[in-house]
Amino acid sequence: MTELHHEAFDYEPNMRRLRAVIAVAEAGSVIRAAEALHLSQPAVTRAVRDLEKELGLALFERHRNGMLCTTAGKIVLHRFRRALHKLGDAESALARMQPEGHFERLTQRLSHRQLTVLVAVADLHNEPLAAQRLGLTQPAVSGNLRDLERLLGVSLFLRTQRGMLATDCGAVLIRHAKVALRELSLVSDDLSAWQGEVRGRLVIGTLPLSSSLLVPHAVDALLRELPGLSVTIIEGTYAALFEALRNGEIDILIGALRQAGTSEDTHQQRLFHDRLAVAVRRGHPLMQHASLTLRDLLDAQWIAPRQGTPARVSFEQEFRSAGLEPPSVAVESGNLSTIRTLLLNSDRVTLVSPHQVFFEVQSNQLSLLPIKLTGTLRPIGITTRVDDSPTRALKVLKDILLRLGERMADPASLART
Repeated sequence: MTELHHEAFDYEPNMRRLRAVIAVAEAGSVIRAAEALHLSQPAVTRAVRDLEKELGLALFERHRNGMLCTTAGKIVLHRFRRALHKLGDAESALARMQPEGHFERLTQRLSHRQLTVLVAVADLHNEPLAAQRLGLTQPAVSGNLRDLERLLGVSLFLRTQRGMLATDCGAVLIRHAKVALRELSLVSDDLSAWQGEVRGRLVIGTLPLSSSLLVPHAVDALLRELPGLSVTIIEGTYAALFEALRNGEIDILIGALRQAGTSEDTHQQRLFHDRLAVAVRRGHPLMQHASLTLRDLLDAQWIAPRQGTPARVSFEQEFRSAGLEPPSVAVESGNLSTIRTLLLNSDRVTLVSPHQVFFEVQSNQLSLLPIKLTGTLRPIGITTRVDDSPTRALKVLKDILLRLGERMADPASLART
């Protein structure tokens, strides 16, 4: 079979084909793979050929002495093995949680349909909505979920007035299933990159501090280098984005790094340190002073981050570093658009990263007061999964972020690029 250039390598993930390809690669022949899988030789041959036909690529070179993976085969095999490894991790974790469950040989018993149903119900908490998303009937969704719970011998969801909520066992399987499904979806991206054109979708999670300047500049540079790529940017709280990263729903998290709240399966990399500044509207009465201290602003109308957030801790630490008690706060908000409007229409003040209000300062809407702050520097960086195998697009984005990080100490330099 000749290797053809494709617009996109779309294929229908199928666990039977996946296991067949892995078995043939490991055994080096269809006969030995069939024996290992307890299937007939024609069934294994058909599974491999069907996938090759769907991709339009030869995954194996047929020799008299056996089957050898082509380059395309190695690319496909890499993602298939990672997907099965994730499901194997789920098997081990579930066995530790519920010794009485039926988790043996889990990777050989799960179907792709069961995994997609599991994830859809977990996301939507509702079987009819899950059926609508997947293009299935509700009885089909209910049946697949029921079969999966029977197969495992545990309940995966609690049926409540708030909808279907994952049990502890369900949450573990859902997390690993999402990452496994993401690995299978990356087969097409890897094959396109191998043939010289990066396609697919990169999902970036961004925290407020990085969403105004760092991420837009990075994405702009990324799409100039890889114009065939599609990028999705998701903003949210650290907790929500961190879980989405662990679940494989986003590829990278960009923003303020955390000392707490991380896990062994994630890795943080610092890009630069950020320091806060005091922002006010243009023409604010305080701008008439050549120099100020935080003591001069204790009676100001302060806008501050919400209580309990790391940003609020930084806000309060700035004052304590100056030997002052934090002031009374008139408004609590973490939304930059809201803060901007509140500043523009009043004499309120706020502590903010200069990167967050860079364009407002450039356009003379806002100004930074002449105050030298001595509080703790905040590390800004990226968080990824420890066991991630990054696509070409993610590697390029990381390189771009590292280059930008070196220049973020001087935000004005970014405006000149």
